[in-house]
Amino acid sequence: MQLTAPYSSDIDTLASSLQSDFLKFAANMQMIAGTPKGYYEQQSSQYSDFEARLAVIQMRSESLSGGVACGQALEAAKKAKIPVAGQIEESVTTALSQPDTSSASCITILAELAQRNMERLRRQHELRCNPTAKPILCTTLFSAPPISNILVAGPSDAPLVSAVAITLNELVGAERDIKPVSKE
Repeated sequence: MQLTAPYSSDIDTLASSLQSDFLKFAANMQMIAGTPKGYYEQQSSQYSDFEARLAVIQMRSESLSGGVACGQALEAAKKAKIPVAGQIEESVTTALSQPDTSSASCITILAELAQRNMERLRRQHELRCNPTAKPILCTTLFSAPPISNILVAGPSDAPLVSAVAITLNELVGAERDIKPVSKE
């Protein structure tokens, strides 16, 4: 019996590309936050792109057959004393208590969590980064902690930009953890 969803090179490639593009976006926003270039209206297409890519990852992960549900995989890993990548367990525990997640894979759940965090960031960006808002509101949304330290905090305690980055990092890490070993 396979304890994880099957590895998907498509999901791996999509998640890695999305993670890279989001980190570039966050670093750029740190530089332009509080200026007209950082206004939500100037950046809204980025969110549409990120959200569409996350939806594709989620749909592809839902269509994979094999493996067991995330909750069962985490329990089996605990019993076998297998370390779980990153803070996946912390991230998915709350999601597992929601309806319609009992049979979902960890990849599907992480993609949905990333979507949720991305939407929260988008709403705050729209609210705080516009011509009528004080520039400091936008600056603080994207300024702390520095982009180089965004993976240190746990997702539940992290500022929104970091929460998205952490969840994307966990998504990439989870997919890499199930990647078959190269036969070279």
